[in-house]
Amino acid sequence: MEALTAAAGTLGKPLTIATRLRGSDRSTVVRATVDGGPDTVIVKAHRPEYAADGRREAAALAALRGRGLPVPELLATVDDPALVVLADAGDGPNLADALLGDDAATATARLHAWADALAALHAAAVSTVDGPPAELADHMPDLLADAADRLVTHLPALGVTPAEPALADLRAAAGRFTTRVDALTPSDACPDNNVMTRDGMVLIDFEEACVRHVAWDAAYLLLPWPSCWCSWGLPDGVARTALGRWRETLARHIPAVAGTDFDRDLDVAVVAWAVMSSAWFLRGALDEEHEPPAGTPPRGPTRRAVIRHRLRLVTARREVSPALAALADEMLAATADRWGDHHLAVAPAYRGTR
Repeated sequence: MEALTAAAGTLGKPLTIATRLRGSDRSTVVRATVDGGPDTVIVKAHRPEYAADGRREAAALAALRGRGLPVPELLATVDDPALVVLADAGDGPNLADALLGDDAATATARLHAWADALAALHAAAVSTVDGPPAELADHMPDLLADAADRLVTHLPALGVTPAEPALADLRAAAGRFTTRVDALTPSDACPDNNVMTRDGMVLIDFEEACVRHVAWDAAYLLLPWPSCWCSWGLPDGVARTALGRWRETLARHIPAVAGTDFDRDLDVAVVAWAVMSSAWFLRGALDEEHEPPAGTPPRGPTRRAVIRHRLRLVTARREVSPALAALADEMLAATADRWGDHHLAVAPAYRGTR
């Protein structure tokens, strides 16, 4: 493995693959023993076409290194092939494991650990907003513009033509926040992108890291999990309590997150995430072969249930963008005609609770 050889050269110690870990189509991740063991490190190598992901991850973790934060410790980087070498946080469970389990108390405790870790990161990382490196520039405007293009491409299959005012509101959402609370964030704090350790939760996977408004991350609790495969619902009280915990912790450092202006910013983020993620999932939802087989308990909800749930979030926040709410009305009517009604179930851990 070329990446392992490069990583060993940078560390100055021989490495041997111990375990291949969960990666993606963008990267390969392995646990490697150092100089015969027992110490291990994590080597994450990015495919050449995703080398920019490696540069983002390296830049983010370098900016956070040595500050006692709940993130992986960066040990080394290599530009070609693009890779990072990280301290091994272990193979503990993550938030997704708890949400997909059968114990509501465990799921809630781990959700609180997620909120605490994210608040700690945001509080420390706000200081990085002045002049962040180019690798960490806010990419939300590009994602929003791409989502608008996807709506134009795929909505006609449902008989819906998105109106230009709605598309304009979606493209402009990143500039509509009232507060200025930007921080370095992993940008993809999904329930499976973390690991529990003896010292608490560690957030992993910074390949999409950027400096952006913290409302984008906080809104993950209210959608929930807009970019994630395991985006089952959360009981409203559970989500609100976790959000309150995050706000209370962060407000000690950034008082603006406790105010009513931030309430509005959260609504802006929820509406934008709801429409944007619906645009991402729409093509798969239109294609029946991408839906889980009937009667098979899926690990994640169907795209159709997710889309319809998120469109309802938009209509419930009509004052944020009347144009996007009107588009959501059209999409709800069209999807009801095409798919029937679908409701998002809560995560399995909460299905036995009232």
